[in-house]
Amino acid sequence: MAIGERYEGILRAAGEVIARRGFHQASIREIARAAGLSLAGLYHYVGGKDELLFLVLDRSLDRLIASLDLALAAARTPEGRLLALLQTHLDFGFHHAQALKIINRDYDLLSEPQRSEIATKRQSYLHRGLAVLRELDPRGRSGDELLSATNLLLGMLNGIATRPFLRSAEDARALAGQVGALFLYGFLETSADREGVPASGLGRPA
Repeated sequence: MAIGERYEGILRAAGEVIARRGFHQASIREIARAAGLSLAGLYHYVGGKDELLFLVLDRSLDRLIASLDLALAAARTPEGRLLALLQTHLDFGFHHAQALKIINRDYDLLSEPQRSEIATKRQSYLHRGLAVLRELDPRGRSGDELLSATNLLLGMLNGIATRPFLRSAEDARALAGQVGALFLYGFLETSADREGVPASGLGRPA
């Protein structure tokens, strides 16, 4: 097996074990077993559990940010960029559930300077969301208000980017439409016939 494939397998196994067991409960021996390696074999590739957590977070955030940048670049309107953010986040939760769980739960368990590196990437993702909402905002809200709205939106997405809300990639697309309509037009709005937010998304059960 090529070194790159082996390395990816190790990170995949580490992500699965850490997501399921929690960082402190996950043992390096269990990660090695999940990766199909001996303990000595695992240490040939990585220095330990702390390094594995950092690598899982670093790779996962790189993947999430790159996916969002591609989606935002393809969107033509501010509403379309909101939907790009929503769907990217939900798609990531569907395809990489363990990674999203670790990003939200375990990043602050890192020691410095790795914690700051990951915090910077988390902030980079947050600022992309903030820019999307700033572009949509018709009222000139303050930076603090927009930051609160961005955190609220991402927190809501984290809460629903999992089963039973997401059972398929199609669910992610439909749910993105629902959340977009709710966020843009409010709970009592009955339709959303504006570009980028399909009215058919409203009222569809997850």
